[in-house]
Amino acid sequence: MPSRNVSLRLEGLQEKDSGSYRCSVNVQDNQGKSKGHSSKTLELKVLVPPAPPSCRLLGVPHVGTNVTLSCQSPRSKPAAEYQWERLPPSPQIFFAPALGEGIS
Repeated sequence: MPSRNVSLRLEGLQEKDSGSYRCSVNVQDNQGKSKGHSSKTLELKVLVPPAPPSCRLLGVPHVGTNVTLSCQSPRSKPAAEYQWERLPPSPQIFFAPALGEGIS
């Protein structure tokens, strides 16, 4: 064996590549008899970044009425957390519900 380090290179990862991968090492003598075996497993979790959000205003913004500011982003992994922020001159921060599914 020319090297004791044998690597597996995964290119163009996709979410479906997530999973367990095992490396097994087998040592044999000159006659092909097994002299030992060992293995190690590692878990690969491919992350999915969120896409730019799609935001919109629902309702008519008149004094005394209610409006909804909606913000959605396609699936991400782990689940995206959403936050609204009112920009100056009167800054405030609004946090999404605990599940991170969006604000409505």
